[in-house]
Amino acid sequence: MKTLVLSIVFFVAVTLWTTSRHEASHAAMAVVQGATIDEMTLLPGVHPELGFYFAYVSHSEETTWLTDAAPYFADIVLAVIAFLWAQKLKSGAVLRRAVVLFGLVSPLVDLLYNYQGGLWRAGTDVWDLLQVLPGVAVHGYFLISIVGIVFALATLRRERVRSAV
Repeated sequence: MKTLVLSIVFFVAVTLWTTSRHEASHAAMAVVQGATIDEMTLLPGVHPELGFYFAYVSHSEETTWLTDAAPYFADIVLAVIAFLWAQKLKSGAVLRRAVVLFGLVSPLVDLLYNYQGGLWRAGTDVWDLLQVLPGVAVHGYFLISIVGIVFALATLRRERVRSAV
C-alpha cells in the first residue's frame, strides 16, 4: 500500500512539474516576443473551446512559432543537464533517481505526449508547428529528441547495472 501511495504522489508531482515547466516555457517565450500573458492555468480541466487540457497559457499579441516550440527546446536543455548531473551522482542514490525522473523522464513524456497528439489533433503546439515549418524539421526534431533521451536513460541504466556488479 505504501508503494502505491508513493507512486501516486510521484505521478502527481511529475505531472505538475511537467505541465508547469511546459506552460512556463510558452509564457516566457511569448513575453520575450512582446506579448502579455492574459491567462495561465496549470491544473487540468475542461475549456469550452479547447476541450480537455492539462494546462494552457493565452497571450494577447501575435508571436512566432518559437512560442509553440519553446517547451520542446526546454525539454532538451533540461534532459542534457539532468543526464550530465545524473552521471556524476552515485548510482542508486535517491537524488539521482529524482534527477532522472524529473529531468529525463518528464521531458520524454512531454515530447511523446505532445508529438503524438499533434499528429492527429488540430490546434496543438505540434500541429501548429507542422503548419508553419517543414514537416521534416518538426518530425526530425521530435524523433531525434525522443531517441536521444531514451539513449540517455539506457546509458544511465547500463551504468547502474555495471556498478551493482
